[in-house]
Amino acid sequence: MENLTAFLAALVFLVFAGHRLVIARGGGADPAQRDVAGFALSAGMAMLLNAPAVLGAVDRFVPSPDAELLLTSELKAAAGTFLALVALALEPPRSRPVRIRRRRRVGAAVVVQAVALGLFLAADVTDDGERAVAAPGRGWVLATYNVLFAAYLCWCLYTLARALIRHACRTPPGPLRIGLRLAALATATAVVWTLWTLDDAAANLTDGGQGLGEDLLSTTLGMVTAVLVASGATATFWGEHIAAPLRRLHALRAHSDLEPLWSALHAQLPEIALDPDAARRRPGLRRAEFARYRRVIEIRDGILALRPYQRAEPLDWAVRALDRTGLAADDREAVLEAALIAAALENKRAGRLYGGTPDQAGLTPSARLETVDDEAAWLVRVARAFTHSGVVRDIRDRVRAQITAD
Repeated sequence: MENLTAFLAALVFLVFAGHRLVIARGGGADPAQRDVAGFALSAGMAMLLNAPAVLGAVDRFVPSPDAELLLTSELKAAAGTFLALVALALEPPRSRPVRIRRRRRVGAAVVVQAVALGLFLAADVTDDGERAVAAPGRGWVLATYNVLFAAYLCWCLYTLARALIRHACRTPPGPLRIGLRLAALATATAVVWTLWTLDDAAANLTDGGQGLGEDLLSTTLGMVTAVLVASGATATFWGEHIAAPLRRLHALRAHSDLEPLWSALHAQLPEIALDPDAARRRPGLRRAEFARYRRVIEIRDGILALRPYQRAEPLDWAVRALDRTGLAADDREAVLEAALIAAALENKRAGRLYGGTPDQAGLTPSARLETVDDEAAWLVRVARAFTHSGVVRDIRDRVRAQITAD
């Protein structure tokens, strides 16, 4: 099982690295794409070399398995360095140029790699067939080697996670923001993956050795990290393919939610239907957004046509009733507009034409309606109040009673 998860993780990393290298080819390519490719290539090679089956095959050509341990650790550190460089591309501009900050991070990586190499050589690591073993009394040196790599990788991951979260907060909702959040989740998984290697440090201090290769939990964490990284980096591609059906489903639901209000308006004002043949048909998923757009226009046309039938008195009744309920401001706005529509419809049904338009101060929603989505969402709230609000029902009954009395 360890071989399968290690190979899968390595495959995802290496395929993703190839994809990024194709994107990054050319002189004008974004350097961050090359850093992402470098990370994926380093991590993929480390996972591949750490697979138990590969370790067994390499033993035929490499006389000392401890060299494989050193190489995989160096590859993981290189992957962390590439992530720290990616973080620079996401951070806001600063007074110090990015070029200088890149050099400093690369310099820090070189120092870590050099110190780690010195510690590894000082530990005088050998192998007993299945485990790497430090020289007698030098287990603490090998433990320091493992802790150094874990600490460096955690710092690189923290740097990237901080940049990803800040960038996601500045990014509007959409596939890119989803990708940034998935990448941040991948860094959290990678931190757990890195900290799990500290069990090697504990073994170093206990008996001076550690197992070669990765265990099942480690390779599983690596595979999860690889999938999250690839998903986050390609979210702008697959996110749009998922977002389009979701938008249509949302539009279809809004179209259905607007049905009660539209039907009430259409019963008194059939001329608002832009397409009488399609007015009563349930739209398919592919035409849901257009059908919702048409329904929003028709409802707004109906509300405008009802203005000569509006009076200020029902609006005053609704305001006083809402003052007693303590309803939230945004819900209050929807109920007031629904009450005014309900009263005007009763007057239209009775043929009571007033010719004026009452003062509608306070009816304009506090939220800005800048898009069709905003307008549809607002009218859905009005439609729900029109259908379910007790205040609207009371206003409708009072207007009917007034009409009967007159």
